[in-house]
Amino acid sequence: MNKTQKYLIAFLGLQIILILVVFLLQRPVAASNNLIFTDLKIETISAINISDSTGNLISIQKSGDGWVLPLQDDYPVQTAKVQELVEKLATIRDNRLVTRSESSHDRLSISDNNFDRKVEMTINGKSEVIYFGSSPATNNIHFRMSGEPEVYLTNALTSMQVSATIANWVDTVIFQIVSTTVNKIEVKSAEGNFVFEPDANSVWTTNQIEEGNEFDQSKWSSLLTGFTTLRFVEPVAKTDLPEYGFDTPAATLTIHYANDAGKPQFGELVIGGQDSAGNYYAKWSGGEYIYKISSFNAERFINLSADDFSSPIPTEETGNE
Repeated sequence: MNKTQKYLIAFLGLQIILILVVFLLQRPVAASNNLIFTDLKIETISAINISDSTGNLISIQKSGDGWVLPLQDDYPVQTAKVQELVEKLATIRDNRLVTRSESSHDRLSISDNNFDRKVEMTINGKSEVIYFGSSPATNNIHFRMSGEPEVYLTNALTSMQVSATIANWVDTVIFQIVSTTVNKIEVKSAEGNFVFEPDANSVWTTNQIEEGNEFDQSKWSSLLTGFTTLRFVEPVAKTDLPEYGFDTPAATLTIHYANDAGKPQFGELVIGGQDSAGNYYAKWSGGEYIYKISSFNAERFINLSADDFSSPIPTEETGNE
């Protein structure tokens, strides 16, 4: 065998090695079919923290037989929603391995400092952290366990079901009063003092009508709904602080109504100042918590004017137009 033949054989061997390397690199990454959390049960969890890419954070803690928000003076959480989350997390498996490359973590929004969702659970006293990242297809989401390079796909849950927004975990109703039981509503603000009452035929009216206008029942129907049902953005605390602005309220709502037994009742809503996000602080006499309500809901009371419940009386000229 001459030198040329030896070179050719060596070159052929090198080509075979390269082909094998390329083949192995292009093979799908093998995965098992194990549960990520073995035997995960709600009874073994004492706390859950969820944060997202926008800076939202919700802390949920076990309290007796229920769950509360410790950062919001133990405001009660809906147990069914915690149960649902735990049940979904308990079904996640490692059977759809995407990559073991740590360099892909940022791109998939699943790194320690760049993630879509981060869920930290205290299970039997031990912290377990799972990151959720981008969604490459409908009902599919990347996830990774903290400290591990492997990234997987799952359709066991979506990022919307791992929400870091408080409103998705609690009952957001501050009060809800059946409008037919209401017999008087008073709203006080810088715009004036407004009093609304139904007559003997349950037709609402007010004495705050400007000359040339009449009470508009259509406009009032929308207002009445907003006056008798109110939801919050998030609970704040039980203790009043000066920065909430209740010493100089922006508006006050008083509702007189009857309970199921027909006994007269009344409730008072006080709206204070705004936070940095534009929400308003509010407190309701029928509850022990202070809340944040949206500017839309708050300014319905703060900016109430006659135009919101009255319209010009039709004249012959307007009728012919």
